[in-house]
Amino acid sequence: MSFYDLPAEMEEHAKAVHGDAFIFDGAVSVMGFHIEEETEIQAFLDGGVSGGNISLATSETDFAIAIDNISKIKRLIDRNSKTTALVVSAADLMECKRAGKFGMVIHFQNTTPILDKLDYLYTFYDLGLRVLQLTYNTQTFVGAGCCERVDGGLSNFGMEVVEESNRLGLLLDVSHCGHTTSWDAIKHSKKPVTATHSGVYTLARSYGRNKPDDLLKGIAETGGILGIPTQPCFVKRDPDTHVVQQATVDDVLDQIDYAVNLMGIDHVGFGSDMSNYAARTLDPPRDSNIRLVREKRPDVFGVGPTDKYDPFPIGLDNHGKMLNLTRGLIKRKYSDEDTKKVLGGNWMRIFKEVWGG
Repeated sequence: MSFYDLPAEMEEHAKAVHGDAFIFDGAVSVMGFHIEEETEIQAFLDGGVSGGNISLATSETDFAIAIDNISKIKRLIDRNSKTTALVVSAADLMECKRAGKFGMVIHFQNTTPILDKLDYLYTFYDLGLRVLQLTYNTQTFVGAGCCERVDGGLSNFGMEVVEESNRLGLLLDVSHCGHTTSWDAIKHSKKPVTATHSGVYTLARSYGRNKPDDLLKGIAETGGILGIPTQPCFVKRDPDTHVVQQATVDDVLDQIDYAVNLMGIDHVGFGSDMSNYAARTLDPPRDSNIRLVREKRPDVFGVGPTDKYDPFPIGLDNHGKMLNLTRGLIKRKYSDEDTKKVLGGNWMRIFKEVWGG
């Protein structure tokens, strides 16, 4: 379903660019895969999405739970081997594009699974981990999350985690990190640092989760990427009351425009932080930030209901509607090359640089 009423020639052009592009989502919620796995997978295929970072560790994830989560996603991939694949290299992603599959990149949104043991980082790398967020919302052995009262930055152990991630080829993520922790990662890392699913603070004032201009520039200077989300509380809210407002795909594009103008076209991508199941049902899991953290930190997660998700952006509330993002970029006069960069080309560049190959 088209959100835009484009002239016929522009519509055909958008479809051609979309079909040719490598499309990647920097942050995908795993929930829908465990509830409606075939329906969830089909949405990515319908939208032409060739890969995504699949979140397998958040606030409550310890070593054993992380192992179990990896086992479950690998079993799911085995059951759906004709439509999905485990991704551990850039070449794997290109093969997914060629074969019309959805490639799953194992993404931890927290370092709690490794506890304070650097050896566990090697273990998870061997199991397929390729993207590592340093902290979630709270304090860990590594550093401070975006909801902590005091952000002391990376610990000594956190510095070691950054160094070993660089050496192994793990892409670092600071989406949920406190600002000082994020800056420490930016300054200490020898490889690009990303915010896989954070928005622009100037446009939607979510403290910590959306990044201020200076931090966005810092990410770009590492060669990293900002993944613009569709999670409603990071897309559009009242700047004074934090009440979450109904957004559309145009609001997502406004954030892309702002980030491109500030960071450069090579440093902006897409990171929905969305489950298609959740976007359809608005049913958050028991451990969601909406249920557990929103009332304590409305400055981070917005003001709104705590028993259901806010409605996702109209026109971009399902991965099957990704063509609307392409239509919007073309309508805003992005070149074909720049459109492809935002859709996934920038992710591919950074994966080649960090993972090798």
